[in-house]
Amino acid sequence: MSSLARLDVYTRHRQRIASAPFAELSVVRILRGSKRVDDGHDMAEVMAGQYLVVAPGQLLNVENLPAEGVYAASCLCIAADVPRPRVDVPPRRWAGMPARTVLDQAFDHAEQGLREGLAPSLLSYRIGELLEALALCGFVPLPSDGEPTTERVRMLLAMAPAEDWRAETVASRLAMSPATLRRRLAAEGSGFRDLLEEVRLGHALALVQGSAQPLKWVAHACGYQSASRFAERFRERFGCLPSELRGDDAGTIRNGVAA
Repeated sequence: MSSLARLDVYTRHRQRIASAPFAELSVVRILRGSKRVDDGHDMAEVMAGQYLVVAPGQLLNVENLPAEGVYAASCLCIAADVPRPRVDVPPRRWAGMPARTVLDQAFDHAEQGLREGLAPSLLSYRIGELLEALALCGFVPLPSDGEPTTERVRMLLAMAPAEDWRAETVASRLAMSPATLRRRLAAEGSGFRDLLEEVRLGHALALVQGSAQPLKWVAHACGYQSASRFAERFRERFGCLPSELRGDDAGTIRNGVAA
């Protein structure tokens, strides 16, 4: 699996998403319109030409605001296991960042490498350049707060969100008993069913924003047999219906976070 992925978002409608999950280090370049972001304490509005950078494992309230009828953004998602620059900069959870030549160039190089299908060994240099550029601009991501068992379960579930997962199956895959799995998750303030729904709805959010597939197809791809039940859970989680993020012409430009 590539350590870098791209998601392009385009919409003519104002979008509001509550507690949008950022599972990976995400670098979002706003192309048209603006993005309003808050974490319950701090708020920022990121304008066209600027960047939103989010450390892995964060939940943010986001609002995509069209300008002259259009909101567009490009997001590069970097896998959590990519080495971080070793610089003396305090780690941060998220930040809005102004455009700077070094950051613009690094983003373009990484995006171009992904588009051209560079070999992973070569693409890693482009990712490293982007991470170094972020550090030079004052952003080093805070490591994910997730504990090992929670993260291992989340990564396993994310490999196949539509699968009919059971705690017993996951425990077996992780070489532990179901009781041990539940005990470890509880000690980390989590639970199997909560993690499964988090992964499925996070995947759903990416598909709703990042594909033109029908919402019924998205529901099934995320493990929901009932489209209405899926829509209900989506609204409870993100504060809006999946159809409200689509509109008549919302979607992505191509390829694949709430960018």
